[in-house]
Amino acid sequence: MVCGTAGGVGTSVIAALLADRRAATTLGESSWWIDAAGNDGDLELRTRASGDPDLLRTEFGTGLYLAREEDTISESVAYAWSRDAVPVVDVGARAMSVLPDLAEGPLAELMIPVMVMSPRPDLLNRAKVFLDQWQRAGVLRRTIIVINPQVPDVDDHALREPLVTAVSGQVAGVVAFEYDPVLGSGRALDRSAQPVLSPSTVAAVTELIAATSSSN
Repeated sequence: MVCGTAGGVGTSVIAALLADRRAATTLGESSWWIDAAGNDGDLELRTRASGDPDLLRTEFGTGLYLAREEDTISESVAYAWSRDAVPVVDVGARAMSVLPDLAEGPLAELMIPVMVMSPRPDLLNRAKVFLDQWQRAGVLRRTIIVINPQVPDVDDHALREPLVTAVSGQVAGVVAFEYDPVLGSGRALDRSAQPVLSPSTVAAVTELIAATSSSN
């Protein structure tokens, strides 16, 4: 389950990259991306998804499933599991509202939480509240933290390194992305974009797959 600490930190992009990479390398059409963010998005356009409107497919075979408004996140995940799918659930910037699902109930211990944050001082300060609440609920210890910079030509290491140090030992892992102009452009994430992604992006997505592999 991929959750952002604020809007605009790249939650949906990280979720889509993870799902598509798993489809391309191991899972094929068993890989799903569930849109449970609760707001309008454009990932189906950016991934050039097509086919059945109820389950669009990207060029890599990932199934794009839009969670129904009347369904809970647990129900959407259960539906995917009933179809033998391995879902990546994009819940947008809903770090507090999804916490009960991750702390207890059907999803607890079965889904690996991925928290996406940006190494911006204001957003890091806002993220502290979520980190504290997730720790109190016992969820932080099995969470993968993704650090995803959104601004080019800014050296974020001065902020990123203390963050990694601060959360190390409290979380299951930390994956640090670097700014990628392809992702930052907001353009397509289809097959044609893959060869021009930064090598560091490919490496980070591969690392994220390994970190979340026990949820498969």
